[in-house]
Amino acid sequence: MTPDPRARFVRRVRDTIVANDLLPRSAPARPATAGLRRGGRETVIVGISGGPDSVALLRVLHGLARKGLAIDLVAAHLHHGLRGAAADADQAFVERLAKRLKIPCETGRADIRQEAAAGGIGLEEAGRLARRRFLAEVARRHGARKIALGHHADDRAETVLFNILRGTGVEGLAVLGPRAPLVASEGLEIIRPLIDVPRDLILAYLRRLRQPWREDETNRADAHTRNRIRKRLLPLMRKEINPKVEEALARLSDQAAAAAEVLGDAVDAVWRQIVREVPSEPAAGAGDGRRPAILIDADDFATLRPWLQGAIVRRAIERLGGGLKHMSAERTREVVSALLAKTVAGPIDLPGGLVVARRRRAIRIAQNDTMGRT
Repeated sequence: MTPDPRARFVRRVRDTIVANDLLPRSAPARPATAGLRRGGRETVIVGISGGPDSVALLRVLHGLARKGLAIDLVAAHLHHGLRGAAADADQAFVERLAKRLKIPCETGRADIRQEAAAGGIGLEEAGRLARRRFLAEVARRHGARKIALGHHADDRAETVLFNILRGTGVEGLAVLGPRAPLVASEGLEIIRPLIDVPRDLILAYLRRLRQPWREDETNRADAHTRNRIRKRLLPLMRKEINPKVEEALARLSDQAAAAAEVLGDAVDAVWRQIVREVPSEPAAGAGDGRRPAILIDADDFATLRPWLQGAIVRRAIERLGGGLKHMSAERTREVVSALLAKTVAGPIDLPGGLVVARRRRAIRIAQNDTMGRT
């Protein structure tokens, strides 16, 4: 007899939660602290779009909250302002579902087109940043530390393949783990209870529950690389190469994450030795605000292995808020090569309005409008 998909789904989710210690499973008597209510119950923000993955996440956590998990849920939905009446209907659907489950629901609205244009980024990236910002705000309002998202096993496989095809480094393989920092300085983190669950099981679970969901028409389009990976490449690999390709890619990602931790320790050690973070002079019209800059000892930098050189540059960009989406491995090598070719080099444009320049024994990374003043 075929096992009940509801039971299989719930078991997979529970196993992921337990194996990665994502959520409290009992309620010991202790004083309330950040993210915890009295009695040890933890407030968890659930990001929900109305699509099948996030709806399944909300339903399963709601059920587990009544069967052993010491959690209180808050649903959080961001209206992107992109799909007109369809987006309005998505929000109404989420609000009805939360009301039926007796879960508080927070909604917000963003103009993603405007944010994308202002930041010079794509709609997808602007939406991702807006969602993360919104979820962090909701978590702060509710004193929560954890935000649960509906990424699943197929998402992880698609992302690993997408990054491989783009020419990624190790960090591009170590993606969509069961937990990740959202705002590390505040202790806010993302958790992914569905990350070991295939999408077909998610859909089977919802159908058995007779739980409807919303469909985003853009997810059906075959024009984007991710959709082609989802609809063409992965099914082909499953049929012709490995029927468990998602599990194989997940193992690769897990191994890359373990390697990335070791490499991260190496970067930490070198960073402490050759890098200084210094305040910059205020930009024109910036009042008393001072932006940081990063100084790297050029002589020591030149002695590092190529991978470490690139890792130091990429970390500096991240620390200064530049983002790494446009810093491919090839672009990173180009920047490093330019800095090593001459004792005076640059300025070289980097993401986020940053520039890097070398002046003999010092490599400096800063905002473009402050580079000449620091």
